[in-house]
Amino acid sequence: MRRQKGFTLIELLVVVAIIAILIALLVPAVQKVRGAALRAQCANNLKQLGLAAHNYHGTNKTFPPGLYQMKFPSAPQYRGVSSFVYLLPYLEQASLFQTWDMTNPLNNTAGGPNARSAAALSILVCPADVVPQNPTTDSNGLWYGMTSYGGNGGTRSYDPQFATNDGIFAVIGPGSQTAPNGAPIRIADVIDGVSNTVLYGERSHYDPNYDSFIAVYGGQGGVAMNPLGSVGAWGISGGRLAAGDVMLSAFAPINYTVPASYANKSNLNPPVKKASDFTYYADRRICAFGSQHSSGANFVLADGSVRFIADSLPLSTLQLLCVRNDGGVIGDF
Repeated sequence: MRRQKGFTLIELLVVVAIIAILIALLVPAVQKVRGAALRAQCANNLKQLGLAAHNYHGTNKTFPPGLYQMKFPSAPQYRGVSSFVYLLPYLEQASLFQTWDMTNPLNNTAGGPNARSAAALSILVCPADVVPQNPTTDSNGLWYGMTSYGGNGGTRSYDPQFATNDGIFAVIGPGSQTAPNGAPIRIADVIDGVSNTVLYGERSHYDPNYDSFIAVYGGQGGVAMNPLGSVGAWGISGGRLAAGDVMLSAFAPINYTVPASYANKSNLNPPVKKASDFTYYADRRICAFGSQHSSGANFVLADGSVRFIADSLPLSTLQLLCVRNDGGVIGDF
């Protein structure tokens, strides 16, 4: 019988090399398509969030407050209801809203991972965001569902005692440190025009440098105790710093991250020598809009339109987009 000739070793190596080259060419294209799909899904989430806010406005003649904060005589003194809770009926979550305790928001955390506050709502999470656990638990053992989005708090939203209250959302109510007698914002209050003002934007939960400082400094010197993956609870029930969970602002550029890790803190300027020094960076990071999409983040404007804004946008321009009444009208951005 005639023997059939097989591949030689060199021929096999050539075939393997060709396949490797084809895979190397294909993988970036697949990743690009996947990234575009995730970005589109995120944009759709923000579109729905913008529609919900407008439907709320149509019913109540205002946008919801960023956080309505109360003050109780017992700890935790500061307890509140976030804008996301007010929007639940307009996000097909009417049954959850109907059971929500608006009088004492801390009661919504009863039940651990099965608590009302622990509901993981897919429409509030960008599929590209790196959320380590959803729902997650905070340093007090309370469980919360996470969100990748935050309401526009204007020039600065965190620390709440320094909030500027010049965006669409603010902390109001008797527990507010800056606007105890404040009122929710109406479309008529958006003097710069709804097409020139941010309504909601993305939050990125990925910043290893930030988390390296929290691992050492968390809970000291006024620094927030939780790692970044635990910041952004849509149904946050309380705490003086709860604004950091539900609002973002133009206090830092888009996609701002802490410039160095704890191990390399000597490279930071201004320097960080103790926990309280890190608040300079922590406040900016918790305020910052950002995403895991390439080169920018998605936003929904106050007119309901969704825009992807590059992280190369100057901070001064971002501030104009976030402040509702500074007279600054942006052209193309």
